[in-house]
Formats: sequence, C-alpha cells, structure tokens
Amino acid sequence: MRTQFLSVLILSSGLAASAQTNYDAKILEYTGLKYPCAGGATPVVRIKNIGTQTMSGCVVETWKNGLQVNSFDWQLAVPALSGETRQPTLPAVPNVQLGDDLEFRIISVNTVPDEDADGNILTVELDQAPASAIGGDVEVEVALGEDPGSVTWSVKNSLNVVVASGGPYEDANSTVTENINLPPGGCYTFYAEDALRSVAASSAKVKRAGNTLIHATDLSSLYSKGLTTGSGGGCTNNLEFTITTDALGSENRWEIVVQGTEAVVCTGGPFTDEAQTLSEMCCLPDGCYLLRVYDNGGDGIAGGGYVLRTAGGQRIIDNTVNFSSGSFSAINNNEGFCLPLGTDRLIYTSCDKLDWRNNEYIVANPSDAVTSEFGSNNANSGYQIWFYDPNGGYSFRRFQSHSTPNGLTMSATRACHFKINGWSGNQLQETVLYNVRVRGRANGAYAEWGPACRMKLDTQRAQCPLTKLMDVPGNVHYSCGSSRDWGGSNRIVARPVARVTNNGSQNANRYQFRFRLQDGTPVTTRTSNNYILLLNWPSNPLVPGTTYNVDVRASFDGGITWCTDHILPVLTDPWGDVCTLTINGGGGGELRMPVREIQGTSTRLVLYPNPNQGGEFMLRLPTGAELGTWTIDIHDLTGKVVHSTRTTLVEGGDTVVLRSMSLGTGMYVVSATNGVAVLTERMVVHP
Repeated sequence: MRTQFLSVLILSSGLAASAQTNYDAKILEYTGLKYPCAGGATPVVRIKNIGTQTMSGCVVETWKNGLQVNSFDWQLAVPALSGETRQPTLPAVPNVQLGDDLEFRIISVNTVPDEDADGNILTVELDQAPASAIGGDVEVEVALGEDPGSVTWSVKNSLNVVVASGGPYEDANSTVTENINLPPGGCYTFYAEDALRSVAASSAKVKRAGNTLIHATDLSSLYSKGLTTGSGGGCTNNLEFTITTDALGSENRWEIVVQGTEAVVCTGGPFTDEAQTLSEMCCLPDGCYLLRVYDNGGDGIAGGGYVLRTAGGQRIIDNTVNFSSGSFSAINNNEGFCLPLGTDRLIYTSCDKLDWRNNEYIVANPSDAVTSEFGSNNANSGYQIWFYDPNGGYSFRRFQSHSTPNGLTMSATRACHFKINGWSGNQLQETVLYNVRVRGRANGAYAEWGPACRMKLDTQRAQCPLTKLMDVPGNVHYSCGSSRDWGGSNRIVARPVARVTNNGSQNANRYQFRFRLQDGTPVTTRTSNNYILLLNWPSNPLVPGTTYNVDVRASFDGGITWCTDHILPVLTDPWGDVCTLTINGGGGGELRMPVREIQGTSTRLVLYPNPNQGGEFMLRLPTGAELGTWTIDIHDLTGKVVHSTRTTLVEGGDTVVLRSMSLGTGMYVVSATNGVAVLTERMVVHP
C-alpha cells in the first residue's frame, strides 16, 4: 500500500520577479477526493489571483500520468480581485485508478499567458484507499481529552462541501457519539482535528453496524480519510479478529479491505502498551477480502500473533505466535479470503499437525459432490489444496483429480490424499508455519475454500511427536475438555504417537500426564506405560468439582528421556497442547462432551431411531434453539466428517430428516452448529 502524500511541483523563472505581474494565478492546494470515485475523479482545487488585474477567466489543464486529459476554460461567475481565492470544480477525469497521478497546470489568465510560472503546476497522487460503509447510516464516535472545545470533525462530499459536522464539545474526558445519514453511493472525506494541536487524548472513529471503518488516533494535525457509502443494509458474515500483543501494543493495528478496491471495511488498533489478548468483531457481506496486520516498530509481535475466524469458530487465517519479525503481515500477492466459507476441510488428524515429514499424506474429507463424479469425470474432478504463509512469501495451490497418480490405489477418495512435497518446485520448507485450506472440484466447478488449519514440516520434531489428551471428535476415548468421575475404571486417554526410525515405525512406550490448576500451580504428574491413565491412584490430590489443565508428553526409551537433552537438544518443550479436565464427585464414569450451551435450552440433540441401521434417521433440535441456518456433521471414530448438510430452522420446525446415509456399522458423533452453539449426540449404527 502506498504511503499517503501530496506533492507540489513549482516551476520558477529562475529570477525573482522585480515587480508584481498583471496576469498571474497560483494553485494553492488540492481539495478534492484523494481516491477514485465510481472509476473517475472530479478534481477540486483552490486558485488564488496574485496578479494586479481582476481575474475573470483562467485556463487550467488536467493531465493524468503524464498525458493531457482536458483543457478547462474557467469563467468566473464572480471575478476574483487581486489576492482573492476561488475553488473551481474541474471537469471529471474518467477511468482513473488508485495510484494514478493527476497534474494541474495554469495556462492563462484573462486569455493572457500566465506571467509567472511560480505555483502554476500541482501534482497529486490518488493514493488514499477509502473506508467503505454498507449503506449511509454511520456514527461518529469522538473520545475527548482535556480540551474538548478545540475538537471538531466534518464530512465533505466530492465537491468539498460540508455535509455533516460536529464539535466543538464541552465535557472533558468523555465520549460523544453522533449519528449521521449519508446518501448511499456517495464519495466523501472525513476530517477531524484538535485546533490546539494537542498531542494528548482526543481521537475519533467512524463506525457502521459495529464495524470501525476509520480510526483517527492523532488529532494534533488535520486528519483526513476517504469514506464511501454503498447500497444495502445488513451483513451476513460475523467475524472475530483476535490479537495477542506484546508490551508495545500501540505499534499494532489491523484492517480488512475489499479485494480489488482497497476499500477499508474494518479496522482496529493501535492498542495500549501492555501484553494482552483482545478480540474485535467485524460483520461483512458475502464477498472477497484481504486481511492486513501492521507493526510500526518493524519487529513483529514478540510472543504474540492473531487469528481471524468466523463467529462459529472456523478459522480463516491463523498466525498464532508466528508474527515474529517485520512490519507487515498478510497473504502474498494480495490473496485473501471469500465469504461465506465452504464446507470442505482436512480430516481432524491432519489439521494442526506441526510435525509432518516429507512424503506423508495430508488428507481432506471426501466431498459427496466430488466422490459422485468418480468414474465419469475423473480428470475434471478432485480437490485443490492451498498452503500459504500468513506473513507472506509462500503461497501455493495444487489440484489433484481422480486421475492424478499419488502412490495410492485409484479410488473415489484417492484424490483426498496429498503427499507432502510430492510435486516438483514450490516445496514446503522445514519449520515454517503454514495455513492450509482445501476445496473440492466437481466436473470443473470449484466449491468455496473451507476453514484453515495450521501445519508445519518439521522432520526433527517428528522424531518425537507431540501428544495431548484425545481430542478427535467421535472417538470413544475423547478426553480433552471432558469431565470424569474419580475411581474405578474411569480414565483419560492421550493421542497415541509413533516415530519413524531406520528400523521402521516405533510406538511411544511411556506417557506422562501433568495436572495443574488453571493459574499454573502444579498439582501432580503421573506416568503410564501406555497412553491410558486410570483415575484411581492412591493419595488422590485431585479435588472433586475442580477443573485442571492437563498436558501430556511421550517417551520412546521407557521414560529415560522425554525427547530433550542429548537426543533432540533443540526440542526444549516436549509437552503438547493443554486440555482441561473436570473432576466430578461420585461414580459412573460418564464422558461429557464439551458443548457451548444455548441459554434456556437443552444442549443435547435427540436422534431417533438410535441405534439405527445407517439409513434414515431424524434429528430434533432442542426447544428454544435459535432460528436460522444450522450445519449438521456426522463424525466417525477417526474424526473424519462422513456426512455434512445444512438446514434452515423455521418457526415451528425443529426436526430434520436425514436420508440415505449409508453409514457403516459402528459409533458416530452427530454435531449441529449455527455458528454460536454446538450441540452433540452419539449415534450407534447396527448391521
């Protein structure tokens, strides 16, 4: 993005004029829009008569990118006396783009060639990406400091005419919000300033439907920013941007812009100077956008990062603890994201795996639309995978059709399997964190990209892979975020891990489970000969009704080492991700899946018949569930989504009939989400 500037080129005669000229005009400043509006520009300038004669006419030429566009014979309705200033609106310049240079030249005054070249030429770059409001109803929020009487703001249209304004104010250290209505389809500029040029306190925001479009944080000089208004009202996609700052949060800000137009639709920051995690909401219509995150210090966010996700938790860009250098973070080549997200995604065990090796397979969930094309449109149907570094540099997409050989037997799901670096060029690099997304293509038609996962090629880490409590949806040993009763055969289970050696695959043969209070206070660490830990050891320090943070590490030499020290000296932390575990009081050993509750409703789905034979079954949402679109997924015991559908819940209808599932014998977990709540229930399929 270009830095905003306004340059003025002065042509002088080389010698100072010995006396005031008779016919002379000077361009003082450009006051029009600094960005294209509807593909064109209507220039507005201020011109001063500095000759001795009254100015009744003036010829001004407009040039674009070094080529003359028009010559305007400006006849003044009220002639300008010597020393007076006028503001003509020059003819519109069509077909301009962001970054174009406009140049204005005074040629003559009252048909006499301008007698002094000083101030005759002014060059302006249309370099300002405007903010964009959906509709014209916006609000101006002003945070006032110690001198509210010096703070003002205004909105001017493309002709530099004020259409809304506010201030000065009376109450110091207060916040004032004023609603304004701007006609849709208009182009404006927002101005704000502190007339005392104070460096303290006061700031101003322009907001629309909760989105911050403009944030003027420094009013010690005149602030200006373009603002456009579009047609339409509400948005359809609620997003959440979460950022973890370092101790210099005032260096950080972010923005979302419309892809292809640079129009800002959401922005946030700078933040206060303290390490903190903050979440800000942004609501957008369907469309394609770019996310950009800035660090003015040029050293990234030490120990911090950011995530952009839907309100339902689906990640779009995940740069957690990864923006460690530089001043700018964004996907390379102005590649962004489109809304709404698609439903195609990686299987659970391929998502967020950070210890991949070359030639392993990263696997996508089969899509019914793609699978159904197998045998009839093999070459034109399959899956595309996209790897990208959230900090820019690497972005690579690879398509595999049903016909693409990848080392596996040809089948309707072979194209789901992508061999890591099993292609020529554009190789993934060791220890670089990538985001990865996938989408299906059925008979030449691509679906939308699904949610993002993180991945890393790390051969050394793969020698001792990380583990955690079992978190694969649908797995009968699901333990991460669950509740357990103490005693008897009650247990928690970790993900089993293995590594590749010169002699083949080797399974871990010791696991340690570490229990801590949620403030980090150590409680106990228990060692098991396998990935299962019974909750029945003597002298139990775990208190009923308490939630603990539990992480796990694995050993391949019987617990002599835990992948540190002389074996892998760079792997200083062998513990995997933390999960929570709540200890109940009493017996029974019921596994309770973590859900996000709907206020005033049950959190369980009703499935019937259950058990069933894998054909047709009915799903009932709980009474009180919100109306709108729900996504229903069926997970097998590996966490793979074997069926997914969307349904719209309308007034009086809370039952969904799912037919022709063709599910194999076994246990499944059915989940339903509307982007806010997640409801689950187990389902058993009999032969």
